[in-house]
Amino acid sequence: MMKIVLSVISLFTFSDFVVRQQQQQAIVAVNAFQPIVVRPSTASSSTSSTNKLLPRHRIPNTNNNLEFEIHNHQYEKEGSQTTVLEVPVRQNGVRMYIAKDGTFDTQCPGNGGMRLLSYPSKDHAIEDAVRLAEGMTRKHAMYNTGFSGAKLVVDYGSLDLKDVDREILLVDCAHALQELGGSIYTGCDINTHDEDMEILARHTPYVLAGMNSNVDTNKATAMSVIGSILGILESQKEHIQENIFLVQGCGKVGTHVAKELVRLGAKEVMTCDLNPSNAAIQGCTKLNDNEKWYHQDVDFLVPCANSLAINDQVLTEMVPPPRFIVGATNQPYASQSVRAAFDAKGSLHVPESISSAGAILADSIEWTNPDLFRGGAAPSQVYGWIQDLAHAKAYELCQKAGNRADCILRAIHQTYANQEDDPIGQSFPQWIAENTKFVDSLIVGGGMAGTAAAYANAKAGIKTLLVEQGDSLAPKCASSNGDSRMYRQMYSNPFFSKMQTAALEQWKCLEKESGEKLLHQNGLLFYGEDTGETVEGSVQGARDTMKELGLPHEYFATGDDIHKKFPALKTSGTPYSGVYEETAGHVRSSAACAAMARVAKAMGKLDILTKCKVTDIRIKDDENKSIDVILEDGSMVVANSMIVAPGPWTKQFLQEHFNLDLDLDIWRIHWAHYEIDESINVPQCFFFRKESECRNDGGLYYCFPATATESRKASSHGKNIIKVGVDFKSTQPADEPATMDDFSYEAIEQVLEMMDGFVAEHLKGEAIRVEDCVSPYTMTNDSYFIMDTLPGHSNIALFSGGSGRAFKFAPLLGDCLSRLASGNTNFPIEDISCFSINRPAVGLRKLTEDQQEFA
Repeated sequence: MMKIVLSVISLFTFSDFVVRQQQQQAIVAVNAFQPIVVRPSTASSSTSSTNKLLPRHRIPNTNNNLEFEIHNHQYEKEGSQTTVLEVPVRQNGVRMYIAKDGTFDTQCPGNGGMRLLSYPSKDHAIEDAVRLAEGMTRKHAMYNTGFSGAKLVVDYGSLDLKDVDREILLVDCAHALQELGGSIYTGCDINTHDEDMEILARHTPYVLAGMNSNVDTNKATAMSVIGSILGILESQKEHIQENIFLVQGCGKVGTHVAKELVRLGAKEVMTCDLNPSNAAIQGCTKLNDNEKWYHQDVDFLVPCANSLAINDQVLTEMVPPPRFIVGATNQPYASQSVRAAFDAKGSLHVPESISSAGAILADSIEWTNPDLFRGGAAPSQVYGWIQDLAHAKAYELCQKAGNRADCILRAIHQTYANQEDDPIGQSFPQWIAENTKFVDSLIVGGGMAGTAAAYANAKAGIKTLLVEQGDSLAPKCASSNGDSRMYRQMYSNPFFSKMQTAALEQWKCLEKESGEKLLHQNGLLFYGEDTGETVEGSVQGARDTMKELGLPHEYFATGDDIHKKFPALKTSGTPYSGVYEETAGHVRSSAACAAMARVAKAMGKLDILTKCKVTDIRIKDDENKSIDVILEDGSMVVANSMIVAPGPWTKQFLQEHFNLDLDLDIWRIHWAHYEIDESINVPQCFFFRKESECRNDGGLYYCFPATATESRKASSHGKNIIKVGVDFKSTQPADEPATMDDFSYEAIEQVLEMMDGFVAEHLKGEAIRVEDCVSPYTMTNDSYFIMDTLPGHSNIALFSGGSGRAFKFAPLLGDCLSRLASGNTNFPIEDISCFSINRPAVGLRKLTEDQQEFA
């Protein structure tokens, strides 16, 4: 490590320093590493372009000029233009250095974070400040942010970090920034946080850290890492799903990076951190304490920890070396020789001037478009803009290097932005305009209700965009996925029987339009004890309705009668009764969602975005009440109407975007596939038994026959796969998640044992459980859906609370939702008031301020 030679020249005020700086710059040598020339920006008009150096500035409310110490350093002999000032600090044992690459002026001010570390000596602290400031210049020049490089380094020496008096330190820092008069801006860095910047901003305006906005500069940095990774993959013509990543360091930035890689579908994301609990990130593979990160075989090494971690030991022991190195760490290599050795091994490195520039890109918006940054733009728009910029830069670099690791250093100098252009932050409004889409209707959620509404919209000529946060329509993590859902007219409530009759006509139209068989008639048997009414009705109630409506059915008074009709059921000698609807059957659920979307797309009326969340909703106060919806990728959708159908995520969605809360419960519904001899013809059936509180047995079980199972194949000839499930939740805490953030897809062994017991007790032969699953159902207190417009928003329709009984009505529900959102009250069913959001069972309420903050 190069030793820094310190020479304290004198105590001086800023105006004295300016004169000295001019003298020093006249004799500075040429930098061996091709210096970056950053021109003064036109973004700030506070100082005339002819007056690049500042006059003397006084500190507000004081009578004396602030005095700095200037430190010469070894890098000056190599052409460095960086100046290091030592700031007076009132706490003993604490030293603060401000390093600025280039002249101190307000037209191209220095910008860099404030870090708090303990250094072995002043030499090390100053060396770090110089190194980091010059690294910041490369970042700023790469994108032409309008800034030059700077860094604030605080060395607390032998003190404990907790003993640093932050209030005094930050006030002293503010005084220095004031004295420098806008030639230096700062923000967060290692061991400084948003709370520190808030204190600093009370004393000086020269803080750029997402102040007074919802932009998280840590996430901004993470998005430049992600953009760089995507740029590499595009240049290599590879897909993220094919690659294994190791995120080394899971702090404020690394955690965002790891989560985003998981969301984008990376093959595997390994994580590690000095604090092992930080690396426990959902969807990631956390390295064990005895596993060294540099012993892992990965495609991408993503350093997001402290500098200089990639050293000679890593070089020797990381075999094979990663194909790519790209992350948030400034100066990840311990030396140029280590960097060169990894280059020689073929590890392509996109430098941090591209990959770790997210925060300074956000600063460029904050500086050039402060009003847009603080209130006009949504955070996800800022992140999306940053990701796109980093993506483009990384791609450009890789292309110019011919995708060769040993050509990156040569190509990097061809990748810097044109410093004669306007600062990059000024391009943000144009990016927003280019990433805005106008549609008639926006649908949130790609499950049964969302795809059905899209289908209905298309038939009504309504141009629609559907966004789904999962990786496909009807994703496995949600409620509509699977091979089969029951359809039936056999209800205790005649209203639902009539709804099914109307829906069946619309299903027939969909099958004709899609050219696909979606409904399979295989009959349905209700049988069991006299339970009274349940969430699925009852045997006697269903019989009464079928008789009342004159619908064909068959009644069985005893278990013996049931066994004669269905010999696969062991009901002989039982006191069970039953009712059978021959015209019932099953809907191919996932296929139905795909078919509704496919027909709508074929009509030219539907676009679909998957892996995409809504992050912000803004309803305009104009005649049309148009809706601005910001998506996770930063794009904006302007819609005339909106249909909200996010399934089990409804409660969270309404809390976050509308400050509304409803009484919705999420049930963890268990089901499983069983392998059984093909000679045993298990019917589609629903079994009713009285609840047993002592056994946590809700008493409701169902079976789908082998003809209703497509996704799972039997292990051998002569076997079939059937589906068995329960329609109740257990009383264990795991079965009562407050939100989907708490939802577990792991089955509870006690429930599986109850299912196994039901199979052994009721089905002939031997059935072996070969797969178990848990799916989320959204339940209302009265088991009726919610299908209504949101209060005060006549063009925003909501569907939720399917309560395990909605899928069979899909095209009918979609028709109603389409009409609701467009203001058409001519519904295809006689009355939908029973689905009102205002009924007492729904418990509609506005969130309090405290609840809003929590949500």
